[in-house]
Amino acid sequence: MKGSRYILLLVLCAFGTAFLMPLWAQQTEREREQQFTYYWYAARQAKENGEYDRALMLLLQCEQLKPDDALTLETIGLFYYGTGRRIQGINYISRAFWLDPGERWQTYYNLQDLVDPENTPTKLKHQKMILEAAAKANPKDPEIYEKMVGVYAAMEDWSATLNSLDKIDELRGKDSRCAKTRFRIYRYQKKDKQALAALEDYLKVDPNDAEILELLIGYLSLEKNASFKTMEPLYERYLLLNPHNPVILNNYAWALAEKKKDLEKAETLSLRALSMEEDNPVFIDTYAWILHLQGKRDMARYFIRRALQLTSPGSAEQKEIQKHYKIIYKK
Repeated sequence: MKGSRYILLLVLCAFGTAFLMPLWAQQTEREREQQFTYYWYAARQAKENGEYDRALMLLLQCEQLKPDDALTLETIGLFYYGTGRRIQGINYISRAFWLDPGERWQTYYNLQDLVDPENTPTKLKHQKMILEAAAKANPKDPEIYEKMVGVYAAMEDWSATLNSLDKIDELRGKDSRCAKTRFRIYRYQKKDKQALAALEDYLKVDPNDAEILELLIGYLSLEKNASFKTMEPLYERYLLLNPHNPVILNNYAWALAEKKKDLEKAETLSLRALSMEEDNPVFIDTYAWILHLQGKRDMARYFIRRALQLTSPGSAEQKEIQKHYKIIYKK
């Protein structure tokens, strides 16, 4: 009987210790958390008071309590870097990043610009590594992919750039900046169909985006020599959104004049452009040509002379205006 009681006592002691151990550990963890919080806020107060050495000492105490706390390590790194101890700063910020790449990537990424302001291959390779690790840890952050666009473009990795743009559109919905960047990449690659599609696809989402419309008008009229039938509704749509763009006003006026269609409207558009840039020789040339088509010979001659006077000798503008000058002065 005594033996049974002895065994029972041993069992109770064993289980009692097992029950008590988590409580002991929990209390210790709570104390450590309280200490950490005290040091953290004390460090903030010290920083606000300009006591940077004391703030750093308190942050190092925080590190002792939580050696894997990414925010603490990043903050220590910034203190070190800001006080001229760059190597220690970079090491701490790097440690913070690899502990939590999804949240701590911005500081480590921006640090590369401070260390190396130029877009050297080494820096771009490092930034690419940072962003790819961040995207893997936090694939829903569109800001990561925005930075990727810049890095991949600087590396001329156009396929990766376009993939990043697609990811931004996926996360945020169609984005006009992405459409413009996609357009410029395809133009650079001389992929006309894709360049045009980049603008037209976005206009299906937002038909009232004046910047995208302006790009489309410029691309179609200047590079693709699109028909007036194609251009007229685009000009009209754009000017409803932005009636104060002198280049578009002038170009539309010229398009109307070329078709000899509605010369009064062409004159009105041309005068509106001139009211904004009265010494622009291209705009004056347009106005002179419209006057010529209207049979207002004296006024046309006056303005074509004025346009010619404002051009640079030997310039492409001067050569083009000289052609109109000869026609207008021809008897």
